[in-house]
Amino acid sequence: MATTSNGMHYQELGTGERALVLLPGFGCSTEAWAEVAPLLEGYRTILMDLPGHAGSAGAAADGNLHHLGETVVEACREIGLTKFALAGTSLGGAICVRIALDHPAETTAVVGVMPWNAGGTHAGDQVIEGFLSAYGDRETIAAGVLGISRKSEKTTDLPRTMATVTEQMWKGWLGEGAYTSMAEQLPELQVPVCYLIGGKDVVVDQEAQIADIRRIPGGRLVLLADAGHLACYEIPETIAKEINDFLGARPAALS
Repeated sequence: MATTSNGMHYQELGTGERALVLLPGFGCSTEAWAEVAPLLEGYRTILMDLPGHAGSAGAAADGNLHHLGETVVEACREIGLTKFALAGTSLGGAICVRIALDHPAETTAVVGVMPWNAGGTHAGDQVIEGFLSAYGDRETIAAGVLGISRKSEKTTDLPRTMATVTEQMWKGWLGEGAYTSMAEQLPELQVPVCYLIGGKDVVVDQEAQIADIRRIPGGRLVLLADAGHLACYEIPETIAKEINDFLGARPAALS
């Protein structure tokens, strides 16, 4: 793996003419995509650790979606990407939407996998407040991961990678960024967007995700009835198929 000048850690797979950037969720690393990425067809696939996470712990990260998106885009430009599709899980999905809003000329499509809803969460969100208060407490973090995982044997890396998140990123996102909204901007999106949402997701409000798609022109929603929040770990073949189907149906948009 390599690191850009702004501190973003990334890995390249494939040699396709079309570029696809994969972003993990909060507390995850590129390992979240390990079983999905090899199944994605025909792309120059770039896996990035989020700013303030894992190999990208040295990248600027304050939990603000706009700032996080700018850091990702700077890295993409340095790598030589002029146009790229984006797929992100949880927080990574929200960053993908933010990038599409801020950089429509460079973004060709977005897939949100159990994406954090654009309207943000509400005061008293027990999952968010629980993780916020658990900073530095590996035992509590591990218990929290067990609480949101449907196949705990496949998510054993998460307590370790969550421990790499910088304090500024941890508290910036969980204490502030997660509560901010970009919902009113969703009608401005100019690229194809697909949300994959899980019927067993206990982290993100499903009704809020549906409300997001209703605001997005031409937005597509796929309900994976038995999927939880960590679906990239748990059902990688299904996630890869949905991404391939959505992006593959839009060759003109991705050329």
